[in-house]
Amino acid sequence: MTADDRTRVLIAGGGIAALELLLALRVLAGAHVAITLLTAEAQLAPRAMTVAEPFERGAAQAYDWSQIADHQHARLVIDRLVAVDTAAQIVFTHSGRRLHYDILALATGARRVEPFAGALTFGMRDDAAAALRARVADVLTRDAASIAFALPSPSSWPLPLYELALLTAHELREHGSNATVRIVTPEQHPLDLFGPAASDAVKPMLDTLGIELTLRAQPREVLPAALRIDGDQLIAADHVVTLADIAARPIAGLPVDRAGFVPVDLHGRVTGETTVYAAGEVTSFPLRQGGLATQQADTVADAIAATCGRDHDPAPFRPVLRGRLLTSGAPLYLQARPSGQSLASTRALWSPPEKIAGRYLAPYLSTARPTRISAEPLTERVPAVAGGRGDEHDAVTLALALAEAEARCGNPSRALQARDTAHTLDPDLADRGDERLAAALDSEVPA
Repeated sequence: MTADDRTRVLIAGGGIAALELLLALRVLAGAHVAITLLTAEAQLAPRAMTVAEPFERGAAQAYDWSQIADHQHARLVIDRLVAVDTAAQIVFTHSGRRLHYDILALATGARRVEPFAGALTFGMRDDAAAALRARVADVLTRDAASIAFALPSPSSWPLPLYELALLTAHELREHGSNATVRIVTPEQHPLDLFGPAASDAVKPMLDTLGIELTLRAQPREVLPAALRIDGDQLIAADHVVTLADIAARPIAGLPVDRAGFVPVDLHGRVTGETTVYAAGEVTSFPLRQGGLATQQADTVADAIAATCGRDHDPAPFRPVLRGRLLTSGAPLYLQARPSGQSLASTRALWSPPEKIAGRYLAPYLSTARPTRISAEPLTERVPAVAGGRGDEHDAVTLALALAEAEARCGNPSRALQARDTAHTLDPDLADRGDERLAAALDSEVPA
């Protein structure tokens, strides 16, 4: 195949989803594609290990995009995407470049915003580790101090919050402090997304460290020495730690949903477009996390490969929730599917047992200086439950479940955005959930 015969694929983005797209396309499409990577950042810096930094239990690692692009035979453009002309198949950059493509794969991510003024929003500041250490030090100087870890909403990825609470409580207990450590969460059960196995496994950990758990509580406002939740109830807290909310970063020329995110179908194809795909936080899928972003990226790469020489039926997005929970001891591995699987184990449930469980990314980054794609992609040690309900509707099931959870917590905008996503993925199946969602909202769901 000559260079002129190859499909020009432009990957826009500089995060986890962009790297997984690059690696997956190299495996699935090989010489059939000529890849350009457009990223505003010179380095890839995954956030997953930042929770360990305040406690000196690990650190995030950065990787140079120039080296990655060279290893994967991709052209690298350091610039920021500002607009797309889908009819002409051109993207426009901040510096004035015009880049042509045959297929555009968006992985441009989203913005992080503070959900509550007055809280320490982990993941928003470069000095977040030092800021948390300062708050722990302050708690240690007080006789009856308290620190609350507040989950912003049911759609927030909860693992980092539980990790911060567990590691903070361990640090305080090691110094002889009986300060109150509390998790305040709108979840029905701890780590609800991962099902009963996760709840049963993490609850004894919380109890051992004396961490109080306030469930079914939607945080609303940080006040002096208190956290206000729904019902105008106040929870004592000298300090409040939370996670960033994720807000859209719209791109001119592309469709967006009511919250500004890009709607896609089950193959990652952008609504109304034939040559534009998207994966990760830029999309409208309501649960945003690195591992899920890699799964979306794999779905997109599979769909692209099917259009440029690989004769197969591409698989739709079927989310599998995976999380490696950092604790003061051995990590806890969690895995769940919306169709019913719920697993928790101190033994790794996937291999390599990386915190970001990307099919190609995990083995690629599992070495100190990654230079090539591993011959063996990530493998799942415990597959889907045999004989269980099929997972072909898992993406829609999860979106509807999050819509209902947001509605119950009094977050109608989030609920309707998740409902819209479900309708984009599968209108017929989503219609069946509208009655339950309307009941949760205590009103009719608008069209």
